[in-house]
Amino acid sequence: MRPAALPLLLCAVNMLAGRLHASFEVFIEPPVLVVEHGGAVRLKCRTTCQDPSTTGDVETSFFKHRLEATGPGETVVELRNITEWSSTILCFYSCNKQRKTVSATLIAYRPLEQAVLEPVPQLAVGESHELVCHVPRVAPVRNLTVILRRGATTLHTATFKHRAENEPQDVAVTHTVTAQRGDQGQNITCQALLDLQLSNVHFNTTSSPQVLDVYDFPEDPQLEMGEIYLETDEKLNVSCSVRHVFPAARFELSLAGLPLPFHVTEDGLRAVAEVSHAQQGQFGLVCSVRVGPKERQQQALVHVYSNPQPQLNISTSVPMEGTEVTGRCLLPPGHSPELQLQVTAGPRVLATWGPSPLAFAWTALEEDDGTEVVCEARMRAGNIPTKRSTPVGLSVTALPRMDDGSCPPSQNWTEGEEVTLRCQARGNPRPHVACDKDGTSVTPGLRHVATRTHTGTYRCRASNALGTAERSVTVWVQYHDINVGLIVSLLLVALGVLVISGVVYGIYYRKKKMREYQLQKKQRLMEMEQRRSEETVAINGSAPGSQP
Repeated sequence: MRPAALPLLLCAVNMLAGRLHASFEVFIEPPVLVVEHGGAVRLKCRTTCQDPSTTGDVETSFFKHRLEATGPGETVVELRNITEWSSTILCFYSCNKQRKTVSATLIAYRPLEQAVLEPVPQLAVGESHELVCHVPRVAPVRNLTVILRRGATTLHTATFKHRAENEPQDVAVTHTVTAQRGDQGQNITCQALLDLQLSNVHFNTTSSPQVLDVYDFPEDPQLEMGEIYLETDEKLNVSCSVRHVFPAARFELSLAGLPLPFHVTEDGLRAVAEVSHAQQGQFGLVCSVRVGPKERQQQALVHVYSNPQPQLNISTSVPMEGTEVTGRCLLPPGHSPELQLQVTAGPRVLATWGPSPLAFAWTALEEDDGTEVVCEARMRAGNIPTKRSTPVGLSVTALPRMDDGSCPPSQNWTEGEEVTLRCQARGNPRPHVACDKDGTSVTPGLRHVATRTHTGTYRCRASNALGTAERSVTVWVQYHDINVGLIVSLLLVALGVLVISGVVYGIYYRKKKMREYQLQKKQRLMEMEQRRSEETVAINGSAPGSQP
């Protein structure tokens, strides 16, 4: 080797050795420092420097307790009372007059507290409600996941990866739900997860469940009757019903502020109560129905009235035809002022609706006999049945009376026929009618055979306890005498017609038979002539003119 090259070689070797000594690395273990707030964490700082004289340390604001190293180039310390939520830890080493520093972030966390779900009120079907879940003092919040569930169904998942805060944060997660009938009894829960993945720290809490209580009350209850008319001490069943409710309805019924006993039908949709009241007046009937937290009412007005039987007084029940009959109808004291009275005699109205007492008068007619006079009481309003007094039957007396319709003054009979003498009389009591002519009596209405002797004028007398009425009836009997000469003449004429008719028919018959005989004779001659001709031909063997 040349002497001049030696210095250059030594210089190159020194440079290479310096570079080798200067190339080293510094590490912090673990690379991610996660510690519970207020706690302690152990970390190791090491280097790859081979120089035994190398030095290193950890720089931090926390209390540092050095521990025994487990190997060369290591520094082991324990940081205690970690009260900062995020801080930077420095680790440095000096090797061959060179210094290298690495840093790590120390993150403090809080153990996850139980999630709290705000109470869920009773919800109407179709109603929307915002669920709110609170997770208090979460650190670090970016590692939090909150899940809202209905039963086993996930409703909403919230994450906070983009949140940079290191200090504890109160978290509220919301989600809107719309109640349906199928939600009844379902549990709503809120689950909170804090996952510090690189440090293998995990927290999982779930709120106490909130049970969904869903109801449906779309329509107001309905009372069977909007206005009720009720007689004192009368008992009447009234019903209050609902439709399309969920869950079962709870009923309350009251009259005049006092609760009424009732029973609910098997389907749970109708309550039936018995209503009665001993005093007159107007009282409120209230039906209250509660479904879930919702209460609805329906009201009706109950008119309690006193409707005693009306009393009918009449001057006479046996008036004479044409005389005036008077009377009045009245109600006992204490009746309802809304009551009205009406008096009728059969189809006739004797006194129209009016207040008690109600007077009336009319002239008795024979047609009124047998009819009943009745007084009716009714309320001015309300479709309630009327009450009737005890009816008074009329017996109208009348003198006997005959007219052309009941006893025609002229009657025509025919001799030999069955006939009756038509003569009747009107009156009450029923009159007895008797007719006679020249001392001969004829009973009207009795059938008998008419003769010429019945011709004449009859005197008919109708009588009853009140008097007598008379009437003349003339009877005409139609009859005819027999004419013997005429009958004989008619018989002779008829006999002559029969004789002539027989002669004419005989002549006609004889001529007809002669014609038939001549025709038959002519037909036989023609047949004989034809047979002779045929026989002549047969004898000659050929027809005339057939020889050659």
